[in-house]
Amino acid sequence: MCKIIAVANQKGGVGKTTTTSNLGIGLAKKDKKVLLIDADAQGSLTASLGYAEPDSLEVTLATIMGNLINDEEVEPGEGIP
Repeated sequence: MCKIIAVANQKGGVGKTTTTSNLGIGLAKKDKKVLLIDADAQGSLTASLGYAEPDSLEVTLATIMGNLINDEEVEPGEGIP
């Protein structure tokens, strides 16, 4: 069974990235399959997970979304570091 958990708040500085990162790491340590999606333009979640320069990644959420909008094929696993 799949569960989706979304962490969202319009205000900045309320702990969204910290909560998401720690929740994802905790679930992964419990042998759960976890997919964290960083939809924030600053890329703070991506950076907190060890990718020091999120802007230098070849494939991003914006790339995938652009491909979908343009009816271009997206390979399974593409954009998942």
